[in-house]
Amino acid sequence: MSNDEQYRLSSSAFTLIELIITIVIIGVLSTIASIIILQGARTYSTEDMRSNVHYQTSLAVERIAREARVIRSCADITAPANPSSTLSFTDVNGNSVSFSYAGGSLSRGANLLASGITSVQPFTFLDVNGNQTTACPGIWTVVVDVIGQSSSETAEVRTRVHPMNF
Repeated sequence: MSNDEQYRLSSSAFTLIELIITIVIIGVLSTIASIIILQGARTYSTEDMRSNVHYQTSLAVERIAREARVIRSCADITAPANPSSTLSFTDVNGNSVSFSYAGGSLSRGANLLASGITSVQPFTFLDVNGNQTTACPGIWTVVVDVIGQSSSETAEVRTRVHPMNF
């Protein structure tokens, strides 16, 4: 083999230093890419959890508000305390309805509406002037204030309901 042929063969191959530099650059780029992908996955997971907590809490409050709008009369509300962990009433169709908080769950009768609830007394009864009351005919609005929590995510949903028949 001539020197010219040897030179051509050795110049077309990679040196060990070139291979090591290539491996290091690929390793650095892979590390940066994996950090970006993991951060995106973590952000998605956090937002998904936050969305689920807010959805569950707001759905429960909307259901309570919709049904509380059809309370038959002020006298049909059972208000043991103010604020209260229960809201019991008779609707315009004569049906008994009861919402209650117990052990981190908000329920309508035996049906679970939301879990992971931290507001122990989510129902407050107010008179026309916005003062708390349990006396009838003084109850003018029902305030539903529910705080849902899952891991580190918290969602608070609050609404005021003025029943149609008051």
